[in-house]
Amino acid sequence: MHFGPIVKSLGDEEFLKIHAGAVASVGAWARAAEKCGSLLQCWIRGQDVVMGQRYPDPDVTDRHSGFQFFYHSHRHGAQEHGHVHVFYHATASGKRRYIAREKDPWRRTAPTHLFAIGLDNRGLPISLFCVNRWVTDGHWLDALKTQLIVKRIKVTHDSDYSDSAEWITGFSAMYAPVIAQLLTERDQVISQRQGSLMESLQDHGLELLSCFDIDWLSDVQKLEAELVRRNLTANSV
Repeated sequence: MHFGPIVKSLGDEEFLKIHAGAVASVGAWARAAEKCGSLLQCWIRGQDVVMGQRYPDPDVTDRHSGFQFFYHSHRHGAQEHGHVHVFYHATASGKRRYIAREKDPWRRTAPTHLFAIGLDNRGLPISLFCVNRWVTDGHWLDALKTQLIVKRIKVTHDSDYSDSAEWITGFSAMYAPVIAQLLTERDQVISQRQGSLMESLQDHGLELLSCFDIDWLSDVQKLEAELVRRNLTANSV
């Protein structure tokens, strides 16, 4: 996945939207680092990370917008410290499912998984990936429906997690075109499997469906350079 060519292919209006997302994500990341030491520490709070445990617990859930995320670590790669899973509370058709405040948000089925963000030990994003349905449960929405949801991501949380929630919002907007490609590739992998869709979605031999390495800080710089090349200002949208 090459971020530069994707950026250059965008019209000015869409480009300015992802540039605004980048600016917002950098600001939120900086505030999180200033308050907590790093983005990771917003969730971990100095604890020793236990493999598979969620941080924070309970998850960060925006009951107004329906978006939800948590961080955990269970891979053993040389670069990834852990990853953030991003969800949306939806019905099987992809429509918003509202959550009563007093109820467990995971009560009926797990919220629909959208994508995940791999982070290194500095809290810098290094990858985007999608997993099979059996990994996270919840409804399975095709790439087109999921892409439309991703474009609407807005996570707000009036708590100590507000900065990381704003980071998720800005980051998702910045990488929306990349996530669209990620989801398309996810569906292509599933469509090439033998057997029914449900059999493929429950195939425990198939966990990672699509994955792109990213360099967030470098991609932010590419957006700034493209803003200058187009002779635009950040508030042109």
